[in-house]
Amino acid sequence: MEDIDLADVIFDRILKEHGEDLDPSKISKPQQTVMLVYHSYGIIGNGGFQYLFEGDFPGDPEFLLTRQAYKTIGAEDASAAFTKAFSVFPKSTPPENIDRRLEIWQSNYNLMDSAKDVASPDSMYFNAMDGVMEKLNRYIKSNEADFAALPE
Repeated sequence: MEDIDLADVIFDRILKEHGEDLDPSKISKPQQTVMLVYHSYGIIGNGGFQYLFEGDFPGDPEFLLTRQAYKTIGAEDASAAFTKAFSVFPKSTPPENIDRRLEIWQSNYNLMDSAKDVASPDSMYFNAMDGVMEKLNRYIKSNEADFAALPE
C-alpha cells in the first residue's frame, strides 16, 4: 500500500470511530497525530497556509496540536515550514478571529510567493510533502497496535 493510501485508510477509520466532527484533543495521541497531519496535509497541499488559516480545527484553535503532530512523526522540514508560517503572528499564535488571522497572514505572504521564493512557508511545505507522507506511513506502521481496534 502506498504511503498516502495507508494514511487515507487510517484517517477514514479514525473518522468512522469518532465521527466527522471529532475533537482531536479528545482522542489518543497516535490517532490524533495521524488525523491532524493527514487533514492539514490535504488543506495546505491544496492552498498553502492561507487555506489552513481560513478555518479552525475543533479542539486545536491555535493549531498547537497540529504543529506538534508534525514533530511527533519527525517531519522536520514541514515543521520548519510551520514555524516560519506561524512566526508572522504575535507570539507565533494565530488570532482566534479568522479575519484578523488572514489579515496578518496576507500582509506577509500569499500563495504566489511560493512560486518565486523557495524560502516562503508554502514553498517550504510543498517541498516537504513527500517526506511528510513517508514519515506518517512509518509512524502508522510503528504504532500499529494503536490503530488495530479501529473499525474497518
